[in-house]
Amino acid sequence: MQTENVTKIYRKGWNEADVELLTPLKADRGESKAAENKKGERKAKKGIVPIFFATDDNYLPFLSITLESIWENSSREYDYVMYVLHSGVRKEYEEKILRYNEKEGFSISFVDVTEPLKKISAHLHMRDYYTCTTYFRIFIASMFPQYDKAVYLDCDTVVLGDVSELYHYDLGDNLLGGAPCEGVNSFQIYKDYVSKVDGLNPDFFFNAGVILMNLKAFREEGFYEQFADLLKKYKFTVIQDEDYLNVLCQDRVLRLPRAWNKSPVAPDVLPREDLRIVHYLMTWKPWHYSDIPYQEYFWEYAEKTEFYDLLKGMKDSATPENVEKDKQVEANLKALAKSEIDRVDGYFKTYGKCYGKKA
Repeated sequence: MQTENVTKIYRKGWNEADVELLTPLKADRGESKAAENKKGERKAKKGIVPIFFATDDNYLPFLSITLESIWENSSREYDYVMYVLHSGVRKEYEEKILRYNEKEGFSISFVDVTEPLKKISAHLHMRDYYTCTTYFRIFIASMFPQYDKAVYLDCDTVVLGDVSELYHYDLGDNLLGGAPCEGVNSFQIYKDYVSKVDGLNPDFFFNAGVILMNLKAFREEGFYEQFADLLKKYKFTVIQDEDYLNVLCQDRVLRLPRAWNKSPVAPDVLPREDLRIVHYLMTWKPWHYSDIPYQEYFWEYAEKTEFYDLLKGMKDSATPENVEKDKQVEANLKALAKSEIDRVDGYFKTYGKCYGKKA
């Protein structure tokens, strides 16, 4: 592929973070029980780590990078049983992903969630780059009763740490573990939205792209039924499924270190030795722009996948028109957040605190 004359597209200079991050770098409680097992002599397998993804055709190529990075950086003391939730994908892409089953300790299955999605699709609100796939994680607890706990990862992530360490955090009676959302905490408008519309402390608002889920508690406490009921009452239109998860799980979230869900959005940059997972959220995509923080890790693993030429082509074919489209997406999201804040019938104004621990 000839790339000498490709015009580089840059993101820096528009919609930069306007808030200094004050959320902690460390977890609320302890560290992973698996951390001490990572180094040293490899012994017999200690069990499995279930990991779930949700995707469509657009994000399947990026899933290959996530898988490649998990393979290179995670402990061989565990087997990784992975499920790709979808509602229809290209066979050609699926076959490429399934080749990762050839790696020792990897088991990957594709699971069609079209039928359960039909039950709630009429109540979903889709906007801009969000799709129905963002809601697939809601079904994991009911569809996979064999697991009491699982990791969920978005496909636009690179795993630079040992994912088995993430799995072995002790959740206690928490419903899930998640890192503070840098996409929210980097912008005042979204902090105001979370505070006034969701009725939550923005510093405790987690990003749902990297979460450790207490599936046993989800089932025992009827989480899906609570979600379905809330979905009928109120349509969150800004952060969508993350709004629902944060509202329903409030007061029962183990805050993980930001290193487990570090994004290019935030103004601070961590060195590789401190990073665990990089998450290229919102419009901060290294396959579109040439100046995205942490882009070197994306391309390091992309080069080792069967999708490299496709991904490189995406970057090489980016145009100034794409930049303007992304700018409009960001502007529309901020405007929507403002309109939701101004609503007299907003969620928290109408219902108050219905979930979480009572004062």
